[in-house]
Amino acid sequence: MPDILVYDIGTTAIKAALVDLETLHVHKSVSTSIPMKYPSPREAVIDPVELWGKVAEASRELAGNGTLKPEAVTIISQMAGVLPVDKDMKPLMDIMTWLDVRAAGYPKELFRGPVKISGYNIIHVLKFLRITGGAPSKTGKDPISKILWLKHEKRDVWGKTRWILDVKGYLTSVMTHRRVTTLDEANLTWLMDTRKGRYGWSREILSLYNIPESILPEIVEPTRIVGELKEEAAKQLKVKPGTPVVAGAGDVVGVASGSGATRPGETHLYIGTSNWLAAHVEERKVDISHYMGSLVSAIPGRYLFIAEQEVAAGALEWLLDRLKCTGEDRYACLGEMVSKSPPGSRGLLFAPWMYGERSPIDDEYVRGVMLNLSLSHGDHDLARSVVEGVAYNIRFAYEYYKRHINATSGINIVGGGALLDEWCQVISDLLGVQVRRTVQPRMVGIRGGGVIAGVGTGFYKGFDEASKLVGVDRVFEPDSGRGRLYGERYRFYVKMYRSLRKLFREMNKNID
Repeated sequence: MPDILVYDIGTTAIKAALVDLETLHVHKSVSTSIPMKYPSPREAVIDPVELWGKVAEASRELAGNGTLKPEAVTIISQMAGVLPVDKDMKPLMDIMTWLDVRAAGYPKELFRGPVKISGYNIIHVLKFLRITGGAPSKTGKDPISKILWLKHEKRDVWGKTRWILDVKGYLTSVMTHRRVTTLDEANLTWLMDTRKGRYGWSREILSLYNIPESILPEIVEPTRIVGELKEEAAKQLKVKPGTPVVAGAGDVVGVASGSGATRPGETHLYIGTSNWLAAHVEERKVDISHYMGSLVSAIPGRYLFIAEQEVAAGALEWLLDRLKCTGEDRYACLGEMVSKSPPGSRGLLFAPWMYGERSPIDDEYVRGVMLNLSLSHGDHDLARSVVEGVAYNIRFAYEYYKRHINATSGINIVGGGALLDEWCQVISDLLGVQVRRTVQPRMVGIRGGGVIAGVGTGFYKGFDEASKLVGVDRVFEPDSGRGRLYGERYRFYVKMYRSLRKLFREMNKNID
């Protein structure tokens, strides 16, 4: 069968998998953990050499006793990572991942000045909006912030830096010896001109912040074949040398490509460690006040409008670890606990702001909350409150998202969190829309990689053709009674944030 070999580099796990292009079914996969490190509360890094080793380890396990011979290889990866390398392509430090917030406050000029809008210098932010279609967050999680932090705070590293690569770009360079990034990743640096017909590094913004274009990689389309798999990398991966390597995409664009919602205006909701609402659109959209914006899509001529939030299933994983729900059936364990607590969690209210938040509040200081806890609450109430709290947070973003995208026709739900029936139902009740769980929801990024590489190698004529192969596993319809209950609880959720945001800032502004 015609297979694509996809490496999915997530926040907590690496997957290596084979996608059958005739069905878009992931028929063989292997997973291993990501070597993420947290040296301080503001740091979240990965050793790049160790990361490549883990990718190779997963690939060899997938190959077993043989050699993989796919039609092509591609990568779907966590976004917004920054890795400086020297002239010999040797990493100069660990990868600063999207969770790393040491660069908070950069670019400094963007957040200073007498005239501001939503906390931004009006002159600088209007330039960003005109050229890039968005602007960096105040949290320091965006690549432009990390690059400027390196330049000003790590001058010893900056002096040796020849190129700045993202996670996918580093792995691609090991495979092909090419230094590239894709349109979506370049877009998210906020250094790229994303206006149609002008795709490329923006010399105007680079000049504004004195960043040399020479340190940035070549920008290519996600569907581009960037080279062939080199002998040394092929040996480590147990893949046939010379196999075409397709550029791939960041996880958001990869998931969108595999969600089955690729036509303009169709919404998908991803629930993994983080979560997001997104839809393909014909023109750039931005809501700077609520940190929603557009990335250049893998689909030619389209953008992806996104409302991204930092912690979703990550909060559940945190809770499950403490409740000692371990093993392959931990979601079954969770589902059983959630079913024992009534809607509303007997008054418990949880907020999943455990690593700051982006949309709709863009607040680096906010943290998780378990409100209204009493001695009568049990583990099952805690579990349900976390499920409901993530759903409240999704609605928090959805209230602003739906001003730009009409999702009344329903939402495709994907990601590991979609495996929990109770979560899908709570989200349907809270948003008041039909929620459709796709087949193999946990493999959506892998499937998206198959779609991108399938288009890149000419197997599919286009993305919409491939999306017809994405099936629906189950449909969840909203319940109006539960919807009214959750609506009342949601009002408390919003009040909770407004009441606590100043306290969060006071408590956390000096934490390093």
